[in-house]
Amino acid sequence: MRSICFGLFGLLLAGCQENKNDPPAGGGPVVPASPSTPPAQKSKAGPVAEVSGMIKGSPFKPDSVTLQGNTLSFRKGKGVFADMEITFQVPAKAEDIREGNTWNLGSDQFGHPFLNVSAKDGSGFAGSEAVRGEDYSMTLTITKRTPKAIEGTINLKVMKPENTNLAGKFSATVKKTGTDPLDADDAPYIQGKIIMKGDWKEESLTAGFQAKGADGKSYSNLSGTAFSRDGGGSASSLTFDPQITSVLSDKKDGPRFVHTRLAPGEYLVYVRRGGVLAAWKNVTVKPGDQQKVDLTIDLDNVGSLVVTLPDKEVIGKDDTNFNNLQLIPDGISLPTDFNAFLFDAGQVKEGEKTITSTNVPAGKYKAIFRKSEVMVEVVAGKESAVTLVPKKK
Repeated sequence: MRSICFGLFGLLLAGCQENKNDPPAGGGPVVPASPSTPPAQKSKAGPVAEVSGMIKGSPFKPDSVTLQGNTLSFRKGKGVFADMEITFQVPAKAEDIREGNTWNLGSDQFGHPFLNVSAKDGSGFAGSEAVRGEDYSMTLTITKRTPKAIEGTINLKVMKPENTNLAGKFSATVKKTGTDPLDADDAPYIQGKIIMKGDWKEESLTAGFQAKGADGKSYSNLSGTAFSRDGGGSASSLTFDPQITSVLSDKKDGPRFVHTRLAPGEYLVYVRRGGVLAAWKNVTVKPGDQQKVDLTIDLDNVGSLVVTLPDKEVIGKDDTNFNNLQLIPDGISLPTDFNAFLFDAGQVKEGEKTITSTNVPAGKYKAIFRKSEVMVEVVAGKESAVTLVPKKK
């Protein structure tokens, strides 16, 4: 199964790509991404040629066409969400999309791909519709293929939504997926293994980074999904494309992470496991760097923590304020002050006076909830308990 998904974190909508069933290939990069300013690098879009059409009666002239894996996208707009876009999966493996291929798709033929048609409305939000095979007809031909681009023709007619079509010659830039092997074009990058020390069967892992760039800007990204030890999968945050953050796993090599096209600067790379921060390292990234940094999670060196809230911090019925407990490791070095999500260790529920965090790596932490905090030590194999007190002014 492949899917394109979108999640909301903070005030920024983020895009991600997930592939849980196909085993990841090579040593390359991939629900939600965190806010940041994207790196300065820009992807190079190839010429679009003659392709044009309409979406729901509005003229549609793509300003970029891309092939990523087997996903072909015709897009207008430079933002996180396109102004207008038609996207679908070519019914072939990426390596089998070759010169001379022709597909006649749609017209109620079983197993033919869905289309995704989107266009921003008057309020600036993108409305997206999935179009079934019975609601379109399309002929797609590949006339030329190189490692960096494809050329072809498309003739697409969509019955629902009405007045939607796309036709003409196109040239598409071939973009890497989150699982493709890395090379100098992806630099600066950091990749590494997530070493699971101990026995495990299934885990939810999120890989991410926070950074202060040499340009003075703050950067962050993250991607996560659930893995089984005997299976494979991947998830990629494409929010700041061409910067891609991925977490992957396969039966042979186990979990790993990749951060590509990074801005030079000071980085904290980390992995969260099962809802808490599990491993991290500080890394300096220079132009052209191709770094390998492994992160180790010791599954036996964890404990649990029961946190009691002061009466005034108990959440009421209409309380909409931030309601996540945070556990900040003592002595951790942050490149930036921004720490949303990174230290989250559980959501406090309405009316409850206590919250329990499990699988917390042994060590000292500052536990914080709103205006209350306390220092606490988590001991491996044991349950610790602590009561928060108001912060000192």
